[in-house]
Amino acid sequence: MRRLPLLAAAGLLLGAGAARAQDCMRVMADDPRLSSFVEALNRTGQSELLHGSGPFTILAPDNGAIARVPVNIRNDLMGSQPGADFDPVRGPAVVNAQMIDGRHLASEVAGRDRVTVRTRNGNMLLIQRGADGQYTMVPERGGFGAGGIREIEPAHVVQADIPCSNGVIHIVDRVLVR
Repeated sequence: MRRLPLLAAAGLLLGAGAARAQDCMRVMADDPRLSSFVEALNRTGQSELLHGSGPFTILAPDNGAIARVPVNIRNDLMGSQPGADFDPVRGPAVVNAQMIDGRHLASEVAGRDRVTVRTRNGNMLLIQRGADGQYTMVPERGGFGAGGIREIEPAHVVQADIPCSNGVIHIVDRVLVR
């Protein structure tokens, strides 16, 4: 009879641990749509940051967004082939263009026509509401550029407000660097 309360208490403790939110890096690693971005975070050493206390807002590009990036930027992030070196300056800068310090939910821009935020790489990111009411994001001119020669297409949020213990993730359809 004494074992039953002990087992019940152990079950409650295990259940409480399972319900605890995971950090941003773990949440992204568990989402197959973000495998290329997770690989870039790991290659550039930025994954350790996202296991930290934060808070962070991650504008995580999905695999399609990474695939559309010009080859020179992709090489900076991943190297030219598996096992190849990445650019130790530009690689982390590209990844940090997808991060904002603090926890910022989609509701913060609701109803506003224009919001500007600074990413972790120092770029200013313009979030603007279009005539259709949808929001787009694009890095403003100046700041860090990764060598892209054409104007990037605005990014859209594919899924907003994915919670994690040290921030929030918004999945986007473009990489936010020129």
